[in-house]
Amino acid sequence: MESTISKLYYGEISPCEKPAPATKRYNENRKTICSTEEKLLEQFPKCKELLNDYTDALRIEAQLESEADFTRGFRLGVLIALEVMTTE
Repeated sequence: MESTISKLYYGEISPCEKPAPATKRYNENRKTICSTEEKLLEQFPKCKELLNDYTDALRIEAQLESEADFTRGFRLGVLIALEVMTTE
């Protein structure tokens, strides 16, 4: 059986590429986002480019936050594992 570290190294594990879980709450929020965007564009059709720039910036911010959260969580997991392994 191949180790998790080897799978991570060879790109067989890529947590950032997994989609968000399709929970009821997620799906409802996604619908709200889409319908709100449609309503905004109906009210302000000239603002499409501005709205796209705004949503792109939000998406980048969310990606950066996800990366930071993953890093903090990974470090915490390692610290817990070290404590478990070194504590009697």
